[in-house]
Amino acid sequence: MKQLLNISASLKKSLVIGTFFFSQSLIWAQDKKVDVNLNVKDGGNEWYVEPWALVVGVAVFIIIIVALVRGKSND
Repeated sequence: MKQLLNISASLKKSLVIGTFFFSQSLIWAQDKKVDVNLNVKDGGNEWYVEPWALVVGVAVFIIIIVALVRGKSND
């Protein structure tokens, strides 16, 4: 067991230097800057933003629910 703990000084220096470079590469990898450009008012309205789309969707949903409930009561 003592032989495993007895590491030479040059090996210790190599491990310290290797650990230092590894940790610096991890820190450098986290230092990226991201440019986010959001255009909220670009002028184009999509169909799913319109209120009529919500009304039609709810109406279709209610019709499907009613059809499923009525279909099961006939059995």
